[in-house]
Amino acid sequence: MLKAIAIKLAAIAAIVACFVLLPFPWCWVGAGASLALGLGVMAWAVFNVNSSIWARTLWRSPVPVKAVALTFDDGPDPDFTPRVLDLLKEKDVQAAFFCVGARVRQHPALAKRIAQEGHTLGNHSDTHAMWINFSLHGKLRREVRDCNAAIEAAVGLQPCLYRAPHGFKNPALGDVLRQEGMVAVGWQVRGFDAVVNNAARIAQRIVESAKPGGVILLHDGAGLQGTSDRNATLEALPVVIDGLRARGLEIVPLEALLGVKVYAQG
Repeated sequence: MLKAIAIKLAAIAAIVACFVLLPFPWCWVGAGASLALGLGVMAWAVFNVNSSIWARTLWRSPVPVKAVALTFDDGPDPDFTPRVLDLLKEKDVQAAFFCVGARVRQHPALAKRIAQEGHTLGNHSDTHAMWINFSLHGKLRREVRDCNAAIEAAVGLQPCLYRAPHGFKNPALGDVLRQEGMVAVGWQVRGFDAVVNNAARIAQRIVESAKPGGVILLHDGAGLQGTSDRNATLEALPVVIDGLRARGLEIVPLEALLGVKVYAQG
């Protein structure tokens, strides 16, 4: 929140300076430009999914590696998560699942299976509500804590990693994550499989755009502002894994790629 205040104060100071130092009408031009710049910086920090201005955000390896990590959002989903897990097991891949707390409470056995099969569970908010990213401290704290509580109740582990719905982060979220000892996770490339039902396009985008060290985003959960069908994701997933490996990219666990702990100590 202090960063947001600093940006606002800088914009106000620039506007005042324009009226003090510049003649009419240039004072108004300068003031307008200063206001637009301040608003632009604020908006960029919110909507750039990998910006660390509001919250420390990890989206690629801190060191050069010929590896990537697969991550899945919006589960656990009884229609699609088990099939994603089956494919990952068949391909011997460990991934990270950013789970929605409400869905974990509905399907705790699925969350437990994710953990038992060696995958990582992360926090993806408790409700994945449409406007959650524009909430203030109280609402965001409940979203983060309730999701962590649901995951801990299901698998006995409390996540340290948080992925904001749609990737957007505001100053209040940054404060909450710091207070909870958590880190945000973004992505280097996404398949847009939450809105695209074309397996070939999903696979092509990821295989061609993935960079060494990058975090890859897919979805195992349907709905939640996306389409209700993840069959295209299921069809694309083996192609993605084989394509990445053909490029010489190893698929490693998220914690190995980012070099961070994924669960709080008990």
